Amino acid sequence: MKLRLFATAAIAAAAISAPAFAQDTVGSVGLGAAHTEIDAFGGEADGNAYAIDGNIAIKTSDVWTVTLQGNVSKNDGDLGDNGAYALGGALTYAGSDWRVGPTVSYADVDGGELRTWTAGVVAQKYLGDVTLSGVANFGNIDEVDADFWTVGGEVRYFVNDNFRIQGAANYASLDAGGSDVNGWVVGVGGEYQFANTPWSITGGYSHATIDDVDLDADTFSIGFRYSFGGDLKARDRSGADLGAGGNAVSTFTSLF
Repeated sequence: MKLRLFATAAIAAAAISAPAFAQDTVGSVGLGAAHTEIDAFGGEADGNAYAIDGNIAIKTSDVWTVTLQGNVSKNDGDLGDNGAYALGGALTYAGSDWRVGPTVSYADVDGGELRTWTAGVVAQKYLGDVTLSGVANFGNIDEVDADFWTVGGEVRYFVNDNFRIQGAANYASLDAGGSDVNGWVVGVGGEYQFANTPWSITGGYSHATIDDVDLDADTFSIGFRYSFGGDLKARDRSGADLGAGGNAVSTFTSLF
């Protein structure tokens, strides 16, 4: 695949939120930047990505929630000068301390040059100040007739309701033209919301590796967010932040 496709490792997954058209809504909108360094095929490359993203959870009943997500991003540097957008949605059923449901997502790179579709399922378990998330997805890339699947998990720990740290790991496998390519991405990050304000800062680091093509990528990210409907923990438990299932496309594109 083209090197600029690897640049999507720098995109922070999430979404441009829709207007809050129901009273019981929670979500956020953010602006982020990421720097990626890639070591592949005996050479090195680096570049930057900038994204506007957001999410919103709309509670439609006592147990059902619709989550909408999306982002718009732009890359530069050695990784190319392409733009992309991604959209995602989920319908989850929540119990007293858990949440589960199907997800779908779509991503478009360079105005339709590469289009990716996914469908899957996300699950969350709430244990006091800890949130466990897991996701499995199947997807397709139209232009190259390639199929892929991903599985992943994330652990979030809330130091307090306005301070969260997390770690995540995801595995992806791509089947194109009878050839399989497999890879991993692992990462850590956090978010801190300033007291008595809706504003927060985010930061993170991830490492992706594809052994089949001897590729490694390291991504460092930072961002600012505006939240509505509650603090960070409320945003997490509402279904707005689905963790590993927040954007199915990003799990795949962070590797390929």
